[in-house]
Amino acid sequence: MLEPITVAIFLAFLSALIHAMGLLGLLYWQTRQWPKIEADFRPRRNLPVFLFLFGVILALHLTEIGLWAGVYAWRHWLTDWGSSLYFSAASYSTTGYGDVVLPRVWRLVGVMESITGVLLLGWSAAFFFTVVHRFFEIRIRLWQREGDRAGLGS
Repeated sequence: MLEPITVAIFLAFLSALIHAMGLLGLLYWQTRQWPKIEADFRPRRNLPVFLFLFGVILALHLTEIGLWAGVYAWRHWLTDWGSSLYFSAASYSTTGYGDVVLPRVWRLVGVMESITGVLLLGWSAAFFFTVVHRFFEIRIRLWQREGDRAGLGS
């Protein structure tokens, strides 16, 4: 019972490390973009920023799913790579169809992947929401400036 828990905790922390490094990289990139975005703010012009963030975040999650799947395949807990990847994606996303399952002694690893997936998906959602919120703040500030210039400010 100790080995499955140890493996699960190791994979969870490794997934969190991958995610943290990816989001820190995005944060660094994003902070370098803000001056350009604020200088010439047009919502449609910034669509590539949102798509880039989405793509990187998606790649992080797929990498983490692949990490767990790699361990399932390497340890031969599932019959093949396809089953390992499918099980990992279903567990990570908490879809959990139940048509593919780990051997009984290793099932806690799948549960830990689900817990990890929920936390990392939530972390990504919070990060993305923060970026969207920042865009709204910029837009509101520009509307206020426009109103002040037109003599509509208080």
